[in-house]
Amino acid sequence: MTRALLAPLVFATALCALCSCSLIQKIPVPKLPKISLPSRNTVAKLVPGMSEKDKMDAEDPDVPFNSRGTLGYGHTLRIEVYEGSRSPSRIYRGITMVNTEGLLPLADVGTARVGGQLLPKAADSIAAVFRVAGRNTRPITVQIISVENTPVIFINGDVSEAAFIPAFDDMTVQQAVNVIGGRKPGSTSRGVYISRQGLRQFFTSLEAANDKWTPQAGDIITLSPDI
Repeated sequence: MTRALLAPLVFATALCALCSCSLIQKIPVPKLPKISLPSRNTVAKLVPGMSEKDKMDAEDPDVPFNSRGTLGYGHTLRIEVYEGSRSPSRIYRGITMVNTEGLLPLADVGTARVGGQLLPKAADSIAAVFRVAGRNTRPITVQIISVENTPVIFINGDVSEAAFIPAFDDMTVQQAVNVIGGRKPGSTSRGVYISRQGLRQFFTSLEAANDKWTPQAGDIITLSPDI
């Protein structure tokens, strides 16, 4: 008799299990999208002011670049040069490549000898060419935006050593300064100047600069040694 009572119960349980399995099989499972990491070139595109390639022509070689290393043949730079400080005017904008003699052609302005130089020294050499060509004492600001498709930012002033660093998306002013080790040891100054398109803006501190400024390729961050 017990078997007779249990038989319908077992049958009902098995039937429910089969129905559940059928129901599960009918529920579609969405496919997860494939997520790919961005390439180096894709990251560079995220930086405002950048275009596809730093290339002169088809014969322009791809040369390894280190922002703390020296320039040599084949390095291609994207540059903007501004004259004046209060109302600066752009006097040069272009892409140019270091030739086999270590010279950097700057259109009809002249050539700058930059072969074997670090980027900060190269920026000074470029500024000197424009200063001599213009035959005036107005301030010349050279903003190197990228080298070999690597966007860069220049940090100088109250630091142990002025240096260019690679720019990246969502970088803050504080992060940029931290990359080169911050201010000189023992410095009590706090002021920060940032130059873009020849215009220089002052901030009372790195915290203030973080709140009001988003760095982009070509910026010059100067830590004031006096304020």
